[in-house]
Amino acid sequence: MPRLESLFGVLCSLVAVVAVILGLTREARADVPHRTVDLYTIGPSGELPSRFGHSLLCVREAGKDTPESGHCYDYGVPDREDMTHVIWNAVRNTPSFIPVRIEEPRMYEFFKGQGRQIERQRLPLSAEEVDKLEFAIEDEIRERRAYAYHPYWANCATQIRDHLDAATNGRLREGPSEIPRGGFRDYMEDGHSGRVGILTAMALYLGEGNDRVPTPWEAMLLPFVLRDAVAERFSAPPEKLEERLAVILPTSRAVGRVVVFMLAFLLFLAVRITARRNKLRTGLMIVGGVLGALALSIELTSALVKWSEISHNWALLLILPTDFALPYLSEKRLALYLRVRLAMAGLFAALEIANVIHQPMLPLVALVALPMAGILSTLKERSRADAPTATASPATSSPRT
Repeated sequence: MPRLESLFGVLCSLVAVVAVILGLTREARADVPHRTVDLYTIGPSGELPSRFGHSLLCVREAGKDTPESGHCYDYGVPDREDMTHVIWNAVRNTPSFIPVRIEEPRMYEFFKGQGRQIERQRLPLSAEEVDKLEFAIEDEIRERRAYAYHPYWANCATQIRDHLDAATNGRLREGPSEIPRGGFRDYMEDGHSGRVGILTAMALYLGEGNDRVPTPWEAMLLPFVLRDAVAERFSAPPEKLEERLAVILPTSRAVGRVVVFMLAFLLFLAVRITARRNKLRTGLMIVGGVLGALALSIELTSALVKWSEISHNWALLLILPTDFALPYLSEKRLALYLRVRLAMAGLFAALEIANVIHQPMLPLVALVALPMAGILSTLKERSRADAPTATASPATSSPRT
């Protein structure tokens, strides 16, 4: 027994010595400076690829906390500087964006020269976390591992979000406590606010998948939401280094839907004006040509683009290429066709109002219903005007188109 007690005492002493050595090692390691990591958030600019801002990670050498000792990782770089190539590969879900490494001073001067706002956040990461983070990114750069760009699921901010979360064992997973209100469509419209062309295209070609409200994790697709999440989860408040120099004018994100309503009204006017001049066939060709061409473009876009947010579009069932046939139908068949199309438009309006369909359909409903109603009312007016003549001399009366 005395020997066992003696052996037990020796073991306890060894354990105590090892614990002290490990503690001293940890303290010494904590005192040794290691590389630092900064998140840069770049404000938006007027150019198409930059309207939502930009995110980069920059790493500085141990003990040298200066921009000259730092290098940055950028995930917003395509493998070729050809916009047609970039857009085509993105919508076809083909990997074409690669991470690159650039010097921090060069990065800073580039965005400063564009007059964009620049913010920086120092991330309180341990040496092990920095090693894990940088190793994962350097591995992708070394292999030129490309990713397929998507505005919601894979962009410069989401790639950094994923790496930060993985390196810190899920520390960023919950995202910020508050995110911008609305769905993905609202985010996209806010970013392109005031741009008539792209907002009109979004009103026509973006399907229902865009109207879902993102989770806090998903909302970090926006660089400024990623900034807010890092500030909250890492206790890293942003430091503003540069102000935006461009003048920001008030704009509207609803302008695209307004354009669709205006087009609907113009088609209605085309019908009424041509009917007054006894050239209804011309009005039918205008309405049928415009609506038919839009239908074909929506079908072609939905077939080519692999993003479900575009391919799953309720407009495919409302705006139909059969409208090309409007000028070639007999008066009786034309009236029946118009009633069917108006009934379809009314059904889609009711489904949106009842919140069964979440995609904004009322502008598209107006695009179909207004000109169709104009044509149908014209046919009724002509029928009433021809009725007395038909009664007086049925042998000489004939339908007019």
